[in-house]
Amino acid sequence: MAFSKIVEPKRMISILKMKSICFIISLIPVAMGAFIWGRDGWRLAFWQTSVAKEMEVPIVEGMPELGTQTQVVWQEQFISGIESPLIGLILSLFLSLAFILLLRKRNGSSV
Repeated sequence: MAFSKIVEPKRMISILKMKSICFIISLIPVAMGAFIWGRDGWRLAFWQTSVAKEMEVPIVEGMPELGTQTQVVWQEQFISGIESPLIGLILSLFLSLAFILLLRKRNGSSV
């Protein structure tokens, strides 16, 4: 049985520190993904690589009372979407799994 082994207090503290450090490191990708997503606005859409900028241009130059038309100008700009936190979450899960397997292998018991 794994619990029948007596573990030294110093070693137990070391194991707990390592577990908490691994947990914090595994949260970094999801935090970065959420930060990037929030920086561009919390949009529930996919990534965009260009943004449309609409401008009202008069049909006859100098006479806006005769009417205007909308001119669309595309600007190259990256706007992150919902993929950013999802990719961060997947990376965090893989990193957590790797740390769990590493700690199990190192300790020779279940984590």
